[in-house]
Amino acid sequence: MIHASFTVLSGFALKTEQLSDAASNWKFNAFVIIYNFFGISFVVNIVAKFFYANEIVSEDLMKGMVICSCLSMPTNMMVVLSVNCNGDEALALFLATFMNLIGVFITPLLVFFYLQDNAEIDFIKTYKSIGLRVILPVTMGILLRKKMPNADVFATSYKRVFLKIRERCLVFIVYATFCTTFMVETDSTHLQIAIMAISQMILLVASMAIAWVTLFAFFNRKPKHRVVGLFGCSTKTAALGIPLISALYEDSPRLGMYTLPLLIWYPSQLVFGTMLAPRLTKFVDYKLNKYEIESQGKNLMTMPRLA
Repeated sequence: MIHASFTVLSGFALKTEQLSDAASNWKFNAFVIIYNFFGISFVVNIVAKFFYANEIVSEDLMKGMVICSCLSMPTNMMVVLSVNCNGDEALALFLATFMNLIGVFITPLLVFFYLQDNAEIDFIKTYKSIGLRVILPVTMGILLRKKMPNADVFATSYKRVFLKIRERCLVFIVYATFCTTFMVETDSTHLQIAIMAISQMILLVASMAIAWVTLFAFFNRKPKHRVVGLFGCSTKTAALGIPLISALYEDSPRLGMYTLPLLIWYPSQLVFGTMLAPRLTKFVDYKLNKYEIESQGKNLMTMPRLA
């Protein structure tokens, strides 16, 4: 019931009109989507399997790390972090909305691709469960906003109320998942869990650093895009991630351990993003002022001189 309420509110909060508004940035959008879905999952898959092969982490934790890396970005956190750092809000909202929509289909395929026979995925059962747990509630939320009279005004007026309800639902879901993790016996030792947690934070920092350098190379004169790209390339969703993982492994007694790496990655990205916010805000302001001065200088140079 909590899952359904949360996903219905998530769909109600989505502004699908933003999908067309940001279509002109297709190169930037493609870069972020490929980096987040395929770049991070490729690297994490190599690291996780190396750890498992050398008995540094258990099989459950290895699978959890891979599953976490295959998820899309969060909606609210992505937009909030981007806005707080003076990034492009419309672009952030578009990416978060679009990636969550396609992530429902891409994530199970990526998990199966990386884990192969160990994926333990029944695709017919999985997509049926995803349809009931994620797609149907989100669609209901979107339709409610589209079809109900004055629903858009209502959603905007009570945006903070809906946000608080969703946050409390998410806290309860995370709490229930965290409790389930330690209710079932596992082969993972405390040391292996600690190593996994530290590795997740290192991988997150590394993915953000590489993304920032790459964004500098390809989108150097677009500071607002670079801020959005930094968070878009590296963040992972718990709001839709936990229902997705539950749909993939609803009958598995190891469900809690598969979710644990996400419970490390998700709050870590909020902490690091909050720490970086003041510096990124100054960076964007500095770059925009610099480019404006350069533009004014060029305009003065091209003006015809008076006799």
